[in-house]
Amino acid sequence: MLDGRTGIALVLGSRLSALGSRLLSESSRCDAAFCVTVARYVVSMLFWSSRSLEEMATDFESLEAQIADLRKQQSVIVNELGKVDAAASVGCRSMVEYVSSRFDVSRATASELVFGARWFKRYRWIESRVVEGDVTFDRSLAMLRLAVAGADRQVVESSESLDLAGVDRLAGRQRRVTRGDEYAVFADRFVSIQPTLDEASWHLTGRLPAVDGKIVEQALHARGDELRRLPGSETCTRAQRHADSLVAMAHDSLDRTNDTAEASCGSSVSVFVDLDEANGTGGERGAALEYGPRVGPAALEELLCTGSVQIIGLDGGRPVATSTASRAIPTAIRRFVAHRDGGCVIAGCTSRYRLQPHHIQHRADGGSHDPDNLATLCWFHHHIAIHQNGLRIDPDSPPHRRRLLRQATGTDPPG
Repeated sequence: MLDGRTGIALVLGSRLSALGSRLLSESSRCDAAFCVTVARYVVSMLFWSSRSLEEMATDFESLEAQIADLRKQQSVIVNELGKVDAAASVGCRSMVEYVSSRFDVSRATASELVFGARWFKRYRWIESRVVEGDVTFDRSLAMLRLAVAGADRQVVESSESLDLAGVDRLAGRQRRVTRGDEYAVFADRFVSIQPTLDEASWHLTGRLPAVDGKIVEQALHARGDELRRLPGSETCTRAQRHADSLVAMAHDSLDRTNDTAEASCGSSVSVFVDLDEANGTGGERGAALEYGPRVGPAALEELLCTGSVQIIGLDGGRPVATSTASRAIPTAIRRFVAHRDGGCVIAGCTSRYRLQPHHIQHRADGGSHDPDNLATLCWFHHHIAIHQNGLRIDPDSPPHRRRLLRQATGTDPPG
C-alpha cells in the first residue's frame, strides 16, 4: 500500500518523465521545428497586422483567459508539490524558492503561484471565477488578497469596479495590523547598498516600517523640492530628485562644520591610474579609487576640484609615479573666493547650500588655483549641473552672473 504523499509523488514523477521523453523526441527534429516556429511567427505577424483594433482586443482577452486557466492549473500542481514537501527534498528554504529555481520563473511569479495554491482551496468561489473565465488570474489574486485581509464576500465582489491597484489599496485598508505584525516589520528592516559587478554604479534597496518609511519619503521630497530643475529648464524625475536628495543628506551628515570656507572640501582619496589605458581613452578607462570602484573623467575632475587627491600611476600593475596628497585649493584662497563671491555666482541662484569653489578651467585641462579661475557654486550647480550633467561655466559671462553652457562635445546631459 502506498500512502497519499508517495502516490502523488509517483504520479507527478511519471508525468514529468513522460514530458521529458516527449521533449527528447522533439529535440531530434530541432532544425525542422525551428523552421516551423519561424514560419509560424511570420504568419502570426501577418495575421495580427490584418486585424482591427477591436478584433485584436477580443483576441487578447481570449488569450488572457487561457493564461488564467493555465496559471490556475499550475497553482494546483504547486499545491500538490507542497503536500509532498518538494522544496525540502532538494534543499530549498521555501516553496517560492523551489518553484522559482525548478521551473525558471521569476520570484514574483513563483510567489503568486504559491499564494494561489494556499488560498484558492479556502475561497472556492473566487477559484470558480477563474475556472469559468470570468476574471483574469491577476484579478483573482487581488481578490484573494482582499479576502485574506478580512473583507467579506460582498466587499470582494464589489471590488471588481476598481482597477488592480485600487483593489490592493482596499486590501491594505482592510488588513489588521497587530503588535506582532509591527514587530515583524521592524525586525525585517534593512537598507542594502552594493556596487554593480563593474563597480561603475551602486544599487540601493531596502525596507522600512511604515512610519520610518514615511519620514524618509517626506525628507527626500523636502530636499528634492530644492533640486527640482536643472539649468536650461530641464526637469528631473522624482526618482532622480530622490537620488540627489539622498546624496545631499549624506554630505550633510559627514560635514558638520559651519565654516563656509572649509565646508564641503571633499574627502581625501587615492586614485590609481593605469597610464596606458587612461592615456589611450582620455581617462575613460584605467582609473579606480583605492578600494576598487572605477571612476571616469567627470568624477576625476570633481575629485581634483573639491578633494585632497593622491594620484598613483601604474605601469604593468606596479606604481611608477605618485603625486603628493594636497588640498586642491589652499585654505587662504578658498576663504578669499568665498568672501569675494558671497554665494553661488550662477545667474538667478540664491542658494547658499554647501558653497564650493569650482575651477572654471578644469585642473585636468591645465587650470590653476588662481582666484580668477575660481567661482563659488552651490552644491546643486557644482555637483549635479556641472560634474554630473556635463555643463560648464561660460568663461565670458560676468563674474557674478555666470551662465552655464553645454560641453563643447555637443553631448546632451541625461534628462
